[in-house]
Amino acid sequence: MFRSISKSIMAKLIIQFFIVGIIPLIGMGTLTYYLSKDAMQTAVFNHITSVNSMQKVQVLGFLKDRIKNLTLLSRTQHIRAMLSNQTYQEMSPIFEYYMKVFGYNDIILLNEEGQTLYSAAKNIEYDINSEVKVETDIVTKGLWEKIINTEIPTMTDIIKYQNDKAPALFMGAPVFADTGEMNAVLIYQINATRINALISEKTGMDESRDTYLVGPDLYMRSSSRFLENDAILKQKVNTRTATQAFKKRFGTERDKDYRGIDVLSAYSHLELPTKIGTDFDWAIITKVDESEAFALLEKLEKNIIYGLGILIILVGTVGFIQSRMIAKPINELSYRIVMLNDGDFTAEVPLTHPNRSDEIGLLLKTFNDGSKKFRLQMKSLLDSTNLLVTSITRISTTASQLATSASETSSSISEVTTTAEEVKQTSQVASEKADYVARSADSTTRISYAGKQATENTMIGIDRIREEMNHIAEGTVQLSGQTKSIEDIINTVSDIADQSNILSVNAAIEAAKAGEHGKGFAVVAQEVKTLANQSKEATNQVREILGDIQKATATAVMATERGTKTVAEAVELSEQAGDAIDRLSNRVTESSEAAMQITASNQQQLSGMDQLAQAMESINDATQQNLEGVKHLEDAIKGLEEMAQTLTSVTSSYKI
Repeated sequence: MFRSISKSIMAKLIIQFFIVGIIPLIGMGTLTYYLSKDAMQTAVFNHITSVNSMQKVQVLGFLKDRIKNLTLLSRTQHIRAMLSNQTYQEMSPIFEYYMKVFGYNDIILLNEEGQTLYSAAKNIEYDINSEVKVETDIVTKGLWEKIINTEIPTMTDIIKYQNDKAPALFMGAPVFADTGEMNAVLIYQINATRINALISEKTGMDESRDTYLVGPDLYMRSSSRFLENDAILKQKVNTRTATQAFKKRFGTERDKDYRGIDVLSAYSHLELPTKIGTDFDWAIITKVDESEAFALLEKLEKNIIYGLGILIILVGTVGFIQSRMIAKPINELSYRIVMLNDGDFTAEVPLTHPNRSDEIGLLLKTFNDGSKKFRLQMKSLLDSTNLLVTSITRISTTASQLATSASETSSSISEVTTTAEEVKQTSQVASEKADYVARSADSTTRISYAGKQATENTMIGIDRIREEMNHIAEGTVQLSGQTKSIEDIINTVSDIADQSNILSVNAAIEAAKAGEHGKGFAVVAQEVKTLANQSKEATNQVREILGDIQKATATAVMATERGTKTVAEAVELSEQAGDAIDRLSNRVTESSEAAMQITASNQQQLSGMDQLAQAMESINDATQQNLEGVKHLEDAIKGLEEMAQTLTSVTSSYKI
């Protein structure tokens, strides 16, 4: 699979489009998610911190208002009159009003000894001498001691003073007589649920937001929205947030709450010792569940994922279209280049967008133009190769004819040489006969008869020599004419070699222009140039051989002319010998003189035969040289034929 992808430029482009398009999108989406998460976490912390601060103000305001209200009530003239007159129940309507309006559970009055005098909730006056203890004595006694010692209003922690009673806190303020002496303590009993209702108000839009108070023992001083009211002083908040709340003044934490749920919390001190003057303090904690705090973040995450999916589809679609626009013409071009490599130069890239002016369009147009030019050049090279093959065929035919003529000439010369040798032997016999005629007149008749016969044979041999010499002359002239034709053919081959050399140079230039894609053309151009140089060298060799043949032919022509003259002279001598023999036959008496004349004639004939033999040897040597030249010419023609076949095989492998 990976190999097929690595071989496909379209697959590579699509992958690159995905990488270039998706990585920034994923990075941007991830960055957006985490930045949004940090921003949202900061916003949530700011929100719950503000809620925490607001509810801290509300709780402090509530406690301060109640302390202030208690202080004002303790300083009224009605309270002092009630204590002076001990008419406690006369204040019952006022106390009921206070309890109804301000939500007090009870208003308790203690004397300077710490004994309970009156309870407004029950509207009971207690007998200070009675041994019956009031149910709130434990709490009120301790609060009374603090107020006696400090003479300032204060309050207790939320405590459970009775098992069957709800937890409550108690506020107390000193009651001063008209003389300025403290003679009683007025105490408010406030149910803890009042504070719980105060801080449980849903001031925000968070479903999981919750605010509660924690005491220094880490038990709740107010209930949670998710717990029952009896969680006060029962539910311990042993979390890092609660611990940190009593170490620092305020802050935020990301922690698990008392339920084990991940929450974001804000905490702060109520600063009760400084604000109200207590010897204890509370921490107020506001928290919200992470799941709700980051609900929008989850929506953002889903939106980012959906957006990334849509963008991935868009990027993939655009990448596919763009990759197809780029890869399709390149694939077409690569397919045509493979066809060129296989020798098919008829391949052209179809221009689906002829007006395309980018690099790919320019590449396709240049490839088509280069293919057309190369086809024209290859066609010219093919025509030149065909012409070279035709010329070589003609040269080969002519060389074959020349070789045949040279063989025939050599055979004729051999026959002439044999005949001349026979004539020479005949002349020697005639000379012997002439001597014999001179020594013996009696044998004159026989010698004359024999001389006549020898003369006739000589005439016949000379006629044969004449005919052979004529054949030699004609063959030599024909050979001279054929060498002229060979020279014309060699000039044609030389011109073809020059044209091939020029064509190879042009092909090399075009290959250089084509760059990397023209290396194959450059190799072909180099081969054509090499073949052209070999053709030129072979043509020069043939021209040199032809020069040798022409020289040998000229020598043969001259030798033939001399042989012709010698034959003519031999004819004349033979005629004279015949006349002498006739006269010898008629004039037997003059045999001695005739014998002498025959002897002289035979001497001349022997000299002529020697010259004729020498001429035949010269002609034979020239003919042998002609044969060797023809063989060289045949070898050169074979080299040209091989070169032509190479050119033909090279050009025939291409389709133009």
